[in-house]
Amino acid sequence: MSFFRRRRRIEQKQQPSKPVTLKSPQSLDEVQQWINKYFGEPSDMIFRNVGIGNDNKYKGLLVFIQDITNQDYISEQIIKPLKSFSQPADGTSPIDYLKDTILSTGDILVSSDFTTLFDDLLMGKALLFIEGQKQAFSIAVDDWKGRQVEQPSAQTVVRGPRESFTENINTNKALIRKRIRSQDLQIKSRRLGKYTQTEISIIYLKGVADDDVVKEVEKRIDKIQLDGISGSNQIEELIQDGKFSPFPTIDNTERPDITAASLLEGKVIILVNGTPFVLIAPVVFMHFFQTAEDYYARFYLASAIRFLRVLSVMITLLAPSIYIALTTFHQEMLPTRLLTNLAAQREGVPFPAFVEAVMMEVTFEILREAGIRMPRAVGQAVSVVGAIVIGQAAVEAGIVSAAMVIVVSITAISSFVIPSYSIANSIRLLRFPMMIFAGSFGFFGVMLALFALTIHLCSLKSFGISYMAPLSPFHLRDQRDTFIRTIKSYFSSKGETLEKSRK
Repeated sequence: MSFFRRRRRIEQKQQPSKPVTLKSPQSLDEVQQWINKYFGEPSDMIFRNVGIGNDNKYKGLLVFIQDITNQDYISEQIIKPLKSFSQPADGTSPIDYLKDTILSTGDILVSSDFTTLFDDLLMGKALLFIEGQKQAFSIAVDDWKGRQVEQPSAQTVVRGPRESFTENINTNKALIRKRIRSQDLQIKSRRLGKYTQTEISIIYLKGVADDDVVKEVEKRIDKIQLDGISGSNQIEELIQDGKFSPFPTIDNTERPDITAASLLEGKVIILVNGTPFVLIAPVVFMHFFQTAEDYYARFYLASAIRFLRVLSVMITLLAPSIYIALTTFHQEMLPTRLLTNLAAQREGVPFPAFVEAVMMEVTFEILREAGIRMPRAVGQAVSVVGAIVIGQAAVEAGIVSAAMVIVVSITAISSFVIPSYSIANSIRLLRFPMMIFAGSFGFFGVMLALFALTIHLCSLKSFGISYMAPLSPFHLRDQRDTFIRTIKSYFSSKGETLEKSRK
C-alpha cells in the first residue's frame, strides 16, 4: 500500500495542483460556485438562502455541513434572529450590527479570508455570507457525536473518581479545568495533519512547569509533518526521546485526576482530538510504578503496595533467567532435596532449560494476545483455560517440567501487577534477552545484562530530564514519593525535582 502512496506523491510533484484563487465575491451565486469548486460538490453540504430583515432588504447565504452541525441551533439562533433584523438608523455597518446585536451565539468570527472560512466550515462551523459585503461570518454550531464521560476501563481504582476522558477534546479540556481552576493553566492549540487537521492542545501550569521543557515540547510538535493524525500514539512516537529504547519516555492516561496531578507536578499534557488517552511529559522511570490509588489509600498501605510492584518487576524480568542459570550452570547453589526433585522432573524432558523456557514464554504470550483480540465475554476465559490445559498437557507429555510451568506462571502473574501497560510491555520484551544471557553465561550473563540495562536507563532523558531521577542524580528530599509515599503531599516538590534533574 505504501508503494502506491509514494507513486501518487511522485505524480503530484510532477503535476502540482493549482490552488483555487479566491477573489472578492460579486454575488451569492458566485460564492456557492466557489465553495462547490473548492470542496468538489460534497453531498452533505447544505446551502440555505436566507432573507435578512422583515422586508428582505438583504440576501444571505448560509452554508454548513449536515452531519456535524446542530441544525436546531442554526434555526433558533441564526435564522430566526436574521428575520427580525432591521437596518440601524445611525448608519452602522450591517456586519457589525449583526455581530453585536442580532446574532446571540457565543463564538463568531468575521473574516474576509476565504481559506480560513473554509477551514472553519470543515470544523463544524456555519458560514453566513451577505450579498454586497466583502466579509463573512463564521459561527460555531458544531455538534460532534461522541460518547459521554464514563468510568475508566484501562486504569481502574477501588477508591477514587470514576471519570475518564472521551474522544472529544473540548470535553477533555473541561474535565481538566474542573479540577484546576487557576488563571495559570495555559492551553495552546495547534492543528496537525495535512488532510485530517487534527486539533492538538498543549496544557501546562505557568510558573510550575519548566519553561525550557514547554518550549521543547512545542518545538517537537511543530516539526511534525504527516498526512493525518489518528491518535496520540503517533505524536508520542515522533516526539519522544530514545526512539530505539524499549522504555517509554512519555506516559499516557485516560484519567483526569492523574492528569491534574501531573500538571501540579510541573509536567506538560498533550491532548489529541479523537482519542481518550492524553500524553504526559516529561516522565521518570519510577513514575510508571505509581498509580492514582496510591494517593487515595493510607500512606503505609500505598508504600507497601509500591514495594510489591517493584518486586513484581524483578520477578517478571529475572525469574526465568534465574531458573535457567541455576539449572544449567549453578546447580551447587540449590539445596540437595530441591536439586534432586528438579533432576527427577527433568529426567524425561528432551530440551535444555533455555529452550524449555522460551517455548513456554512464547506460548503464554500467544495466549495473552489471543485473549485480548477475542470478544471480551470469552477472551479472558480462553486465555486462562488455555494456559491451564496447555501447561498440564505439556507436563504430562514430558515436553516441559512442572517447575518450569510454575516459574512461567509466576512470571506472567507478576507482569499483571505492573500498573503501566507501556512499561509492562517493555519488561516482557526484555525477558528474552535476559534468558539468552542466562542460557549462555549463567549468573555472570545475568549480571552483565543488568549492568547494561542500568547504564542504558541512566543515559536516557525525557525532554532534558534524567530518566532515573530522583535516584540518579540522587535527591534525598524527593525520596519521600519514590519507593514510599509519605503523609506530606509531594505535588509541590516534583517541579523542583524536574528542574534539578534537567540542570
